[in-house]
Amino acid sequence: MHKIKLISIVLLFPITVFSQEEMRPSNTTKASGMFELGVRSTISGFGSTNNIGTGFGGQFRLRISKRINTEWFADFITEDIDGLAKRNDYHIGWSVMFYPFATEGKFVPYILAGHCFDYTKVSPVRTNENIIVDEAQSRLSSATQLGIGTHFNATDYFDVSFGVQYMVHLGNDIHTDIDEHNRTKELHIEKESHSNPVLEGHLLFTVSVNFKLGKIW
Repeated sequence: MHKIKLISIVLLFPITVFSQEEMRPSNTTKASGMFELGVRSTISGFGSTNNIGTGFGGQFRLRISKRINTEWFADFITEDIDGLAKRNDYHIGWSVMFYPFATEGKFVPYILAGHCFDYTKVSPVRTNENIIVDEAQSRLSSATQLGIGTHFNATDYFDVSFGVQYMVHLGNDIHTDIDEHNRTKELHIEKESHSNPVLEGHLLFTVSVNFKLGKIW
């Protein structure tokens, strides 16, 4: 009798495991229609001011198919310009994420391309040691971005994503010049209007944490 039970367990175990695997969220959460919500932290570098900006934001994702995902995001990035001014950038936009290799597993690499609208403001920081020549300047523009990244699927419902992308802004340029005379720094902030829009780019490094909330379809 015990042998019969043991044989039954051995024979039924693979079927049971297979059934459980079929019912696991990993086989459903990566399908089309999945909705994800997350938060992100961003570092901006290699821009026109040669300074490093840091920021935060959020995004949601909507999976279109097995190999195509979309990401809709909003970012706020602030940058210190040599202690003389602050640059604030506000981004709101979307990206398409294409998975050229594996679509499941711990690490899932992707290629990213998208578009956003942005608002930029450069404001002087007034101190007794500095001379401010110009007032704050701001602009509205649009931008396109292209990059690569990877998801790290920590669990079936939770992932950490790492990405790097180059964002090119199309619009009027806000230019800052710093001159030093007798150990006193002089700041110039100029908004340059051109008959043809100017291309201004910077590199973005992004880390995000995302939660799979459920399927919309």
